[in-house]
Amino acid sequence: MSATELSGSIVLGKRKRVQRAPELVLHLSGGSRSSSPAFTTSEHEAGESDHVSGIGSSSKSRGPIIVNGKLVCGDQKRYRCIFAGCNKAYKKPSRLQEHERSHTGERPFVCSTCSKSYLRESHLQAHVRTHMPASARPLVCQVDGCEKRFWTNQHLKFHEKLHFDEKPFKCTHAECERSYSKQSQLRAHIASVHCPPGTKSFRCEHSNCEKSFATSQKLRAHVKTHDEKRYTCVHPSCTQTTELMYFGTWSALQSHNRKAHPATCPYAACSGRTFSAQKGLRAHLKIHEQREIEDALLLRGDGEDCEDGDDVGRERKRRRGGEVGRDWMCDVAGCEKDFKSNKALMTHQKVTHLQRRDFVCTHIGEDGACGLAFGYKHLLQRHVAKMHAHQSTDDDPAAIVGGVEEGHQYSAIDVLTGKAYADRASATVATGRSVRCPFPDLSAPLVSTGRMHGHETEATEGGARERTCEYAFTRAYDFRRHLAAAHNVDVGKEDVEKWVLGRK
Repeated sequence: MSATELSGSIVLGKRKRVQRAPELVLHLSGGSRSSSPAFTTSEHEAGESDHVSGIGSSSKSRGPIIVNGKLVCGDQKRYRCIFAGCNKAYKKPSRLQEHERSHTGERPFVCSTCSKSYLRESHLQAHVRTHMPASARPLVCQVDGCEKRFWTNQHLKFHEKLHFDEKPFKCTHAECERSYSKQSQLRAHIASVHCPPGTKSFRCEHSNCEKSFATSQKLRAHVKTHDEKRYTCVHPSCTQTTELMYFGTWSALQSHNRKAHPATCPYAACSGRTFSAQKGLRAHLKIHEQREIEDALLLRGDGEDCEDGDDVGRERKRRRGGEVGRDWMCDVAGCEKDFKSNKALMTHQKVTHLQRRDFVCTHIGEDGACGLAFGYKHLLQRHVAKMHAHQSTDDDPAAIVGGVEEGHQYSAIDVLTGKAYADRASATVATGRSVRCPFPDLSAPLVSTGRMHGHETEATEGGARERTCEYAFTRAYDFRRHLAAAHNVDVGKEDVEKWVLGRK
């Protein structure tokens, strides 16, 4: 037989798969937590197939491996999430990588049409379909007269059930046999028939909560408000403690920050001055920055001197507030004034260029009403103190306005010692416009439910007694805050309002 004939009669069969013995292999994860571990296997020669096939030929399970620092055995879901509080596990590292994006917030798949981003590529593909015309949908309803098209077989099957009047969504309330073809129709039925009037389709299931919403998105946002650990304080002084501080609402967290971590000026010259809001601190720090710039300019000798007429060589007078930061320029022709805020610029234009005089003296004397008008409030106060001081009326407590009593101008000592405030408080209490704090002689309904300690006392012949409070208030809200802050007395809102109304 020739070689040609032999070559035509030879049939090559498939090589049998060589069964390898299960190995204990150590897999080390690479740069990323979710990257697929590199499997290391040894090469076997074809001649060793008989020896290998006799060892565990019927088992396809892999040996234990180390994934993300943990020893994992078996084939089912060995890739586990390492984020705290998450017990998710997956069979493939790619699925784990997709899941970890929900923790990190990474959304790498971006729509080129509307710039929306997604965690998974499949989500992006489903979104891209919304930008395509309805004619591009491949699945068509086969019912006569219906030409609706769909992207998925699931949506097509659900649509076909509507043609046969199938209503899988049944009402679960007792003695109600209504059923609907859509879940939204069932929710609307329950809200309108089995709930109080005005109830919307999406109801909150939290205990003692009767709120309802028109959309599921609004409901999900509302449900977060029931989470007592929704917000946490990230200030270093709070994070270093053993137990973190949690708050259920954003306002509660902000209130905690204002009390425990107030905005503080870092400059030593301010001696730890605090502000009620970050906005006030930023405005204050801007003043420090401008002062530093001005001091640096003076040290370099960049200050301008007057060079006109007899004032040659004389240092230019520094304006109040400094020269730095005057970014608001008056645009009236011939006016070169500049200001540090838009409010100051607007006031200048109204008073100087529009000749507006909004502050009018209302004092009535022997010669009738004064009627003089001024462009600025401080000029009106100066006028009242100078021109009408001899016409004071001590019998009329209502004549005290803004710290200046008609016929009397308080000195700086009176303001610092509190005499000016005490006189104003006495006047408003006498006219019934305000009430004085009764502490320490509290009576019903001002019953204390909090702590009462650390109050100032004054020495008397009979011993020490608590000092009487001299503050006066016109609003129950201010009075209630005063009791809590100054006297550590916690009183209900309704009790305070009732007490104030009874005293006015």
